[in-house]
Amino acid sequence: MPDNRTGDTNMNIKEITKKDGTIAYRASIYLGVDSLTGKQVRTTATAKTRKQCEIKANQAINKFNKNGCTVAREKVVFKDFEELALSWFESYKLTVKENSIRVAENFLNVYLLPSIGSYKLDRINTVLLQGIINKWARNANTATIINGRREKGKCKDYKLLLNFITRILDYGIQLGAIDSNPAKQVIPPKLKARTSQKIKYFDNGELKKFLKYLDNLETTAENQRIATLYKLLLATGLRVGEALALNWSDIDFKDNYINVSKTIVQKSRSIQNTPKTKESGRVIFLDDSTVHILKEWKRTQQKGVISFHDELVFSYNKISRTYACEREKLIQHFKKASVPNIGFHGFRHTHASLLMNNDVNPKEIQHRLGHSDYGVTMNTYSHLAKHKEKDTAEKFGNILKAL
Repeated sequence: MPDNRTGDTNMNIKEITKKDGTIAYRASIYLGVDSLTGKQVRTTATAKTRKQCEIKANQAINKFNKNGCTVAREKVVFKDFEELALSWFESYKLTVKENSIRVAENFLNVYLLPSIGSYKLDRINTVLLQGIINKWARNANTATIINGRREKGKCKDYKLLLNFITRILDYGIQLGAIDSNPAKQVIPPKLKARTSQKIKYFDNGELKKFLKYLDNLETTAENQRIATLYKLLLATGLRVGEALALNWSDIDFKDNYINVSKTIVQKSRSIQNTPKTKESGRVIFLDDSTVHILKEWKRTQQKGVISFHDELVFSYNKISRTYACEREKLIQHFKKASVPNIGFHGFRHTHASLLMNNDVNPKEIQHRLGHSDYGVTMNTYSHLAKHKEKDTAEKFGNILKAL
């Protein structure tokens, strides 16, 4: 009996007799493991002669390989990197939150597309990409930093930019547009250590001065609204986006706590119904004074309203302000109060510094701030309690004396 196997172990060709009595050849072909499904893929090919059957079988194997080792879709052709990147971006937008979309869109428009958008995919190689990353790294290491902000187009996140390029090219492989990813061989240079930006927060004197300024504002609904917002941020360490996204149903006045579960999208008034991170979703308990000012504001907000709906806490007459508008108002109030411009995040830093300097457990501070990592809390705020080091040394000395 003749051996029907070819020299290629991926296929087995057999001679068959059709119903009409004619002879044909059929190949059973093992293509490999599908890169998308993880399943083994087999197919068949039939021809009048053994040679034609071998050709068809090899064509099937080559097509499978060129298609990115998958039969889930046909190979897609893109004119250039920009076309591929924009296709990837459309898929990416379906999987992430609005703030992540905004960041990715900015990276595409400011960095990726101007640098490699016009390149044909087969012209993109490791040498090209390494040169681009090196340029971004040089810009990051020489950028002028004013008020904590770098020059536009000279961000320090070039490693993240490389990550985006890698993901886009991986997407190209999945679609069969390219066979390999040259970005995976790129080595990002180290970011030079720059003078660390001093954390902005109110010291005790500045905090007293600002709180006194808020208490002496003219009695208007708008002044009451912003005073309540600023005092809530100081009392809780909330991110401003989390505060602006609060509804009254998020505040439990019986047990005095806030349920943080969403945030506002910058540059818009839309609410993102999930917090910044998993750990950002949290419950924060309130002191009696903060509960009182919230109740007072709620009464003002509802005054004259016939039917009350679950309004945003910091809206008035059903109108809420954008983050940019709130920030401009804050700068004006800092100036009028003659205190440093610490920004909205400075309220958060002030809250953390007060807790740190009054011996509150850092794990509790981490929870209140919604940090995903305990190390983030300690690395950011531990230096704010420097004056405690002398107390610690004295306590240790007293312990030794008591032995």
